[in-house]
Amino acid sequence: MAIVTSGIKPEQVKEIEEILRSTGFFYEFEIETALGIAEETLTRGSEKSGYYWLTIKNESTLEAFANYGRNPFSVHSWDLYWIAVHENSRNRKLGSLLLKAVEEDVKRMGGKILWAETSGRPLYSSTERFYGSNGYTLQASLKEFYGPGDPKQIYSKTL
Repeated sequence: MAIVTSGIKPEQVKEIEEILRSTGFFYEFEIETALGIAEETLTRGSEKSGYYWLTIKNESTLEAFANYGRNPFSVHSWDLYWIAVHENSRNRKLGSLLLKAVEEDVKRMGGKILWAETSGRPLYSSTERFYGSNGYTLQASLKEFYGPGDPKQIYSKTL
């Protein structure tokens, strides 16, 4: 049974990296950014850094994580920065479980809309289906945003 827990620990930073690398989805600079956010959270805490984390762990290691925060340019919008499931743990609905937990946490903290961005490359078709099946609506597609043939897909859900 998957249990969602709040926050991250220093020893989990390497596991976060392993999850991101296992997917084969992310550019190197994206992985480095995620690790920087993890380090900032550990150094400053969630309240000061603005980064919140939820994780799913099996008996020994992390299987999935999500990272999110309030958008400082909105009175009610929050951003989902990262949601990732280890390749070995995919197709077990861990992403949906984690996403629902993020939504509940955001609502608890006063958020009204959760925004999620993803690539529009063919590799990400499963990610786009994931957002759609979890009640998210595609709000915009920014062509060539990440690179040639790589649009930014912006989804949202009113909570």
